Amino acid sequence: MPLHFQNPNILWGLISLMIPIIIHLFNFKRFKKIYFSNLKFLKDLTAENKNRSKIKKWLLLASRLLALSCLVIAFAQPYVPNKKTSLRTKNQKSSVSIYVDNSFSMNAETEKGIAIEIAKSKAIELVNSLAEDAQIRILDNKNKGQLPALSKQGAISKIQELNPSAESKFFSQVLKECLQNNSNVNDKIYLFSDFQKYQADFDKMIPDSNLQVSLMALSTQSRNNLFIDSCWFDNSAHKINQTEELKINIHNASNESFRKIPIKLYINDSLKTISNFDIEAQENKELNLPYKNHQSGIYSGRIEISDYPITYDNTFYFSYQIQKSAEIISINQENENRYISQLFSDKQYFTLKNINKSQFHQEDLSKTKLIILNQLTDMQSGFRQKISNYIHKGGQVLVLPANDNNESNNELLNELGAGQFTQLDSLNKTVSSIELDAEIYKNVFTQLKDDARLPQVYRHFTLSDAKTGISIPLWKTNTGENLFSQIQLGQGKLYISSFNFHPKWTNAIKHPVFVPSLINIALNNQVHLPIYYKLNESEYAIANGLKLNHEKAMFHIENKKLGIDLIPEQISHFDKGLLLNTHSQIKKAGNYFISQSQQILSGISFNYPRQESYLTFYSSGEIQDLLKEYKLNYSLFDIESLDMRSMIEEQESGNTYWKLFLLLAFLFLMMEVLIQKIKFF
Repeated sequence: MPLHFQNPNILWGLISLMIPIIIHLFNFKRFKKIYFSNLKFLKDLTAENKNRSKIKKWLLLASRLLALSCLVIAFAQPYVPNKKTSLRTKNQKSSVSIYVDNSFSMNAETEKGIAIEIAKSKAIELVNSLAEDAQIRILDNKNKGQLPALSKQGAISKIQELNPSAESKFFSQVLKECLQNNSNVNDKIYLFSDFQKYQADFDKMIPDSNLQVSLMALSTQSRNNLFIDSCWFDNSAHKINQTEELKINIHNASNESFRKIPIKLYINDSLKTISNFDIEAQENKELNLPYKNHQSGIYSGRIEISDYPITYDNTFYFSYQIQKSAEIISINQENENRYISQLFSDKQYFTLKNINKSQFHQEDLSKTKLIILNQLTDMQSGFRQKISNYIHKGGQVLVLPANDNNESNNELLNELGAGQFTQLDSLNKTVSSIELDAEIYKNVFTQLKDDARLPQVYRHFTLSDAKTGISIPLWKTNTGENLFSQIQLGQGKLYISSFNFHPKWTNAIKHPVFVPSLINIALNNQVHLPIYYKLNESEYAIANGLKLNHEKAMFHIENKKLGIDLIPEQISHFDKGLLLNTHSQIKKAGNYFISQSQQILSGISFNYPRQESYLTFYSSGEIQDLLKEYKLNYSLFDIESLDMRSMIEEQESGNTYWKLFLLLAFLFLMMEVLIQKIKFF
């Protein structure tokens, strides 16, 4: 590529080269005559010295011409233009995208201060070094979609407003957003970041030689961090007076072991459990914190540990709800089943409604825990569809066979992919085994004695194998025949009894195992909703038990302590019920409430994502190696010692050579001095 000049007019100064040439060609020196008596012996000496003098004068002329030429060229500021910059036309404005990483890891201290403040300061210095007509776009971890082009002052204001955020972006995503916002091939992209390892996905970055990407790296050292990664319950059904066991995963993302670290559990801001734990370097540790549910209502939980200096991941939030009573609907073909009515007669825990088929279409099932299909015949397609939707949304249905005609039951079971009632068996059968690992028997039986007297079944229908779903035989005979089974369908469960709850069919209705079986089916109907959500996740939050009613006020998600009250997007989903989406409006982790018309309906919890908790970073050497490995033609700078204006000038100009020509001018002048001092005669 040919040499270019920033100040080409100065090259007219090369005309001054005529001056030493004129001086050389015309010797204006006046000679003084000296008379000698005899020149005979000087003739040979004069000829020899004259030749040497000519050589010296030509060397002096050459050094002077070269020195003057180099001096003029140096002031003209020669350069070889950047190949990418040269693609821009003369009338095309400079377009610049600046990404400032404002994730939580940028709150770390460096030798020169807080990382995000250094990045903001250097980004502002960069903006000030750009051309006045530059079109600038500022990206961070929050903004999405098309971004406006800003002036220099607008860009500086935008950078000053940046604050640490729970959100983060992969660098490949940042580059894609830059390209979506800017269509010119020679747009410049600057990435200010600490280059946390999980975020810097070099293997997915764009290896485009036309991209002018500058990686502006901060020197951040990897740090120790101890944090709460997640929490859960093995048993998702929460009941009054039940002892809960909250499981917590603690991760030690450091090479240091910790001893006697305190951990606290708060329920509704009341301290329930306090304990401590030891954890080894790089260990994931599971802890169990027990407590008891004493009443119905919303349970807003908070787990806390102590770890410095990173504190945002020391707290974890969760919530769930225990209804005052479980609503049960028994749909009867004729009369209600008195054994079922007696079993669910305690109004402190249950609300039983006995209805017929014609009344079912009027029922709101959003809070119903269990539906019992009691010996039904002639179920219409709309009825069956409503039952199917209820199960797949998380409901539970118990099917009891009719005395003789089970065609309608089999139609429903076939549509659900469950086993069907086949022939009636009048032989007396005894239950020989109970599936104690099933959810309805957890914390009920630890084991059964070999000589335990289990229920007898006098009459029953044989059941065919299920076509779909996960089928669990709950009660079996010694021949392996299935008498009572559970099938997982979608988020809900279908229970099938091969016999009726009547003394002519079985003595199970008076057996001790019968009571916990049915009661736990009702109480364990808990849609497996998350007890927390992560901020910035795109999926909707499920508002269990709530129904969108266009005649009432909109739902709100609120946290009065944080001063947050927003109206989420609300959709009544066919399978999942009411869905809420905050569209990333919630920025702070915590326990929130879902309310309507100023009445609190349920709780919902949000936690910060934990990617930022792994505080490992790439060094400059590692970044250089990765750029070579993935053939990325990007520039890398250490911004803490970088002069932004010089960098911009070098990027705009390409490789400059004025210093080289200035040095050459000096060398040629020194050569002239040396030639002057050398004696040629």
